[in-house]
Amino acid sequence: MTYPNLPRLKACSADFSRLWGYSVGFYGVWLVHVGRQTGLLERLACDQLSVSQLISASKLHPFAVRAWSSGAICYGLVSEKKGRLCVKPGMKALLLDKKNPHYLGGQLSYLALRSLKYGDFEGLFRSGKTREMSSTLSAIEQATDWDHYAFLTSVRYNKKIHNLLLSGCRLLDVGCGTGGLLAKMQHEYPRSNFTGVDPSAKAVARARKIAKPIKITKEAGESMAFESEFDILYLGESLYAAHDKQKVISNCRRALKSGGTIAIVEGLLPESNPDRNENKLIMGMQLDFALQGYKFMTRKQMVRLLSKFARVRFRDLGGSVYLVTATK
Repeated sequence: MTYPNLPRLKACSADFSRLWGYSVGFYGVWLVHVGRQTGLLERLACDQLSVSQLISASKLHPFAVRAWSSGAICYGLVSEKKGRLCVKPGMKALLLDKKNPHYLGGQLSYLALRSLKYGDFEGLFRSGKTREMSSTLSAIEQATDWDHYAFLTSVRYNKKIHNLLLSGCRLLDVGCGTGGLLAKMQHEYPRSNFTGVDPSAKAVARARKIAKPIKITKEAGESMAFESEFDILYLGESLYAAHDKQKVISNCRRALKSGGTIAIVEGLLPESNPDRNENKLIMGMQLDFALQGYKFMTRKQMVRLLSKFARVRFRDLGGSVYLVTATK
């Protein structure tokens, strides 16, 4: 393997520097994920430890811990002072605090875990073979924590939805996955009644443990037969995976009571300036979604889907992710 002349990196073209940065970023993703997965980052967020103390406390292999520690220091994930390592409060918020609006740990772990399946790209490009997202449920769980807390934060600013949930209402989570949001909602709004549906048997089995005792059934949004039963319908990054999106939305509308609210959290492709920094993640993730047989929608496509609803509103949650609300 050959390496470029490192001392001359700064003199290289902008394109070279950008591509070099992608290589560095790839290892940064894995340093974060391994640190989170093994608990090393959490230990160093709680206490200042030498590498030897970290090895002893974690009971992990010394060789591996030393390699991770040196990389984490170099990448600025961990700071070192007088031979002791620690995670600064700002970095702790970004990588470990799921309730922080700038939390990135879950997204980086998602990227690491999903990349384990990227060997299947050859099949996608040669024959169009795709791979279902349910094969990497752990990756989904890591990524959607941010969505959940972003939605809960937005709900607190929406007086109508917030007051409904506080006083007690019925909410249906369509495509509830492993039940993470339902568990959080039940804790936050104990007077309300929650129901979840998801087409994946694996996801439903896990959701029944995570969100116990909420009723969760194996069912696709296209086949739901609820009628005027719910005050709120929630779809959290699940609509993109529906085979018949219009059918899902029609069933959701029928399931809502008159005056009920549909709330959708979804990544939407930018309709202009796709190369802007905040749009780059979703533009790159198109390839990941193509491997799963899915594709992102645009804002215009979302508006068309909700044409039979009133008062369609978009709230930018950041990173091309939006909370879309509408009323029946």
